[in-house]
Amino acid sequence: MADICVVTDSGADIPKDLASELGIRVVPLTIHFGDEERRDGVDLTPEEFFRRLRAGELSRTTQPSPAEFEKVYRALAEEGVGAIISCHLSAELSGTMQSATLAAQMVDVPVHVVDTRSASMGIGLIAIEAARLARRGARVDEILARVREIIASQRVLFMVDTLEYLQRNGRIGKAQAFLGGLLSVKPLLTIDNGVVAPLERARGHAKAVSRLLERMAELAGDRPQRVAIMHGDAPAEATALAEQIRARIRVDELFMAMLGPTIGTHAGPGTLGVVFYPA
Repeated sequence: MADICVVTDSGADIPKDLASELGIRVVPLTIHFGDEERRDGVDLTPEEFFRRLRAGELSRTTQPSPAEFEKVYRALAEEGVGAIISCHLSAELSGTMQSATLAAQMVDVPVHVVDTRSASMGIGLIAIEAARLARRGARVDEILARVREIIASQRVLFMVDTLEYLQRNGRIGKAQAFLGGLLSVKPLLTIDNGVVAPLERARGHAKAVSRLLERMAELAGDRPQRVAIMHGDAPAEATALAEQIRARIRVDELFMAMLGPTIGTHAGPGTLGVVFYPA
């Protein structure tokens, strides 16, 4: 057991096998279909979630309670972990950070709660790097310094099939300005200072993907990038995007992740996005 352990929430969308390999503990958010409650990644898979969403069912999320985080932190302390780095959904998007912060005050083991100011693999890439550094024997202050560097340099670009889900769940942020556009117009969005923000509109899916690639290439420049591609039950589109990214920019490492129910509730099916930062 590593002396330092990384904890995150299900909004990070880290592939399960990778989280297990790196010893990252994932605290699930709860997904509600009417009165039915499911835990993201525990008793609700992304595949089932998107099937139900496409069938017209409506979902919403609730953050883990402080007690749920406390249970995880205490278990890690009992396993001999000396410190915990807990990386979470932007506080502007979820109350998960607040629950983790309260739980950190209830345990004896030092817990460093990090607001990633992001979502999905924007959190995931940070947690992965933190866990890798911990395994290499880095100190807490060194890991936190690197985490701050990534938060400052990381970029998120994504396109949604419809703004309906962001609007319905109250996470539309500054992208409110894009509401009421033509159905054929696809919005290109980002996460700016922890909230969803608009970048531009593109006419049609293909043009939106093209503009996403152009924006990414401009921001990445010539530096090798660590990249994650996220998709809302659109694996073929994600694979095609990966090929185009590799042809346009210098890729140090590339991860592929399907949106889980936590983020899928707000982004909806058909979402396609990238997260990247200098390697």
